[in-house]
Amino acid sequence: MHHEVDFVTINNTKRPRTGGDYVYMVMKSELIRQGYKVSEVSVPLLIDYMKTRDPTNWIGRTSMLSAELLAYFRCYMSSLKKFTWGSHLMITSSCPTFPVFGHLTYHQPKAGIFSSLRRESDSVRRKIGYRIEENETLSPMWFFVKKLIRLHLSNSKFTRQVVKKIYSIDSNVLYPPVAVKKYLHIHLHDKRKPYILITRPQATTGISSLPEIAKYLSKNMKFIVIGNIDHVGIRALHLLKNAGTKFEYLGYVKEELKTELFRKCSAYINLATNETFGITVVEALAAGCVPIAHDSGAVPEYLPQEFRYSNFDEAAEKVAIYINSKNELRKKLRSIALKFEEASFRKNFMFFVRNLETCLKYKD
Repeated sequence: MHHEVDFVTINNTKRPRTGGDYVYMVMKSELIRQGYKVSEVSVPLLIDYMKTRDPTNWIGRTSMLSAELLAYFRCYMSSLKKFTWGSHLMITSSCPTFPVFGHLTYHQPKAGIFSSLRRESDSVRRKIGYRIEENETLSPMWFFVKKLIRLHLSNSKFTRQVVKKIYSIDSNVLYPPVAVKKYLHIHLHDKRKPYILITRPQATTGISSLPEIAKYLSKNMKFIVIGNIDHVGIRALHLLKNAGTKFEYLGYVKEELKTELFRKCSAYINLATNETFGITVVEALAAGCVPIAHDSGAVPEYLPQEFRYSNFDEAAEKVAIYINSKNELRKKLRSIALKFEEASFRKNFMFFVRNLETCLKYKD
């Protein structure tokens, strides 16, 4: 059996900031807990190493494109070496723009990537990246690498269908872990402030639809907006201001403040279409902050129909209905979130790992 594991990823497992980072961090910690020796090479770790090695060269630098390209290349060479010469189990990120070698990969495409909304972004780099991810013929290396990966996992049934459609890959569904425990201490009281939480104010996650939804809502309600913003998000906030809509933009916030906002806010609107899972939707469920999400992607796999919308006025209508929800409803919604606790993911992940090890053993 393989008792050593190599991670070659684009994810930051040491300082996770995204759902994808968190998934790989949990994978890594569970393997260590099970007694595996884990080595890691990743783009964030390599960039951190370059910064530490020559800190003066990084002062005031805003673009990291050259450093990222160098880190990508080093990850690729490391994966090639380990895959060719080593006998360790290798786990990688799954992305046509990051086509490294490995035995196991976890598909978790970005929300909105398969939506026309993303075309509002003026970032040429992101447009090229999205186009490559949607059309694998633009990434010949990924076309080759994907055939060598022995186990493809998808973060939802929706993602599994997408992966099959655009990459012709069969994958197994493994829902991602959600840190719901940190929300379970929140008291599910009936009276919360008339605040509506909005996260990730960017083009790919549908921020341009917020002013359209706000038109149908009472001016007494207030939006709390958090997360890194792009130019489409900035334009959306200007439109809210011009319309006299109450809002507060807090930028990127630490987990402690994010938890507090979920406690204060009565509702959460997920603006993304084709959300490939929706970790923040599940976090809202756990916190008793009623989520209203678009009826597309993976959201229908766990969120009841009455909390999903198909157009702007329907979204506003459901916010108005559920923003004053009673304690009992919030408690029922929390029970949905418990299905995605981290412990369940760890158990299922190790089931896949051990089956894969058995296959690799017999192959050797």
